[in-house]
Amino acid sequence: MNGCIFSIAVNTIREVTRQSMFYFIICGGILLIFLSFFFTLFAFGEETRMIQEMGISTIMICCLCLASLSATITISSELEKGTMMTLLCKPVNKKSILFGKFFGILAIVFLSCGMMGLFLTVSLSIKDSLEYHKGLLSSFADIGYSVFFELVCSFFQAAIICSIAIAGALYIPMVSNLSLCLFIYAMGNSTYFFQKLFQGNEEGFPWYASIFFIFFPNLSGLNTIGARIGFQKFNLAYVALLLLYAILYIMLVIMLTCEFFNKRECK
Repeated sequence: MNGCIFSIAVNTIREVTRQSMFYFIICGGILLIFLSFFFTLFAFGEETRMIQEMGISTIMICCLCLASLSATITISSELEKGTMMTLLCKPVNKKSILFGKFFGILAIVFLSCGMMGLFLTVSLSIKDSLEYHKGLLSSFADIGYSVFFELVCSFFQAAIICSIAIAGALYIPMVSNLSLCLFIYAMGNSTYFFQKLFQGNEEGFPWYASIFFIFFPNLSGLNTIGARIGFQKFNLAYVALLLLYAILYIMLVIMLTCEFFNKRECK
């Protein structure tokens, strides 16, 4: 079973990297990161911080789009064309197929996140080195520390969206799946807002509001802690709990997707 998952994951990586949209999204993300240096010319001392925040947001949106589009290419198109039956005719079950697709797409997202993150880190290091007349390696170490942790938290956000994109790819087309992922990403980053809103209510926290926190992932927690690490002291236990929450949420979504996929008839 593990060999089947690995083979499907490798084939998924090859299939996605052959698509022009893979290079278009990465090059587009790198271009937007480069242009962010010109958008912050009048930030008065906050240029580096603003560029970093804009760069991380750009990387996150690019990874989200890449995960959604890759899931559509590797799952929805195969279900529509009937090529999924070719895999099912072999000694491989639907669970292995789904896990193989997930790990393949996750590897693509990881590669894209790393490439764009490296460009952001090198660019900020060069800028910091020229501004403060520091060594390039020293600037790279300082900038890379904060960028690395933000990228880790962003990757876990992308992994959550990736699991949701795979679930959506089984039933809805590309545009709808991308819209669903963007909607969940926006709502997931609004959990703190809704929490403060309901806490300020005199009637207390309504029971139906808890449904929101069950179905929508707490992306705002990952986003907030990622932005603070490297610049302030942070609670390591809290970070570990957030990452554990992300892993458990991904496992829950994938297992539920496997159950629904097993009940679906492939033609």
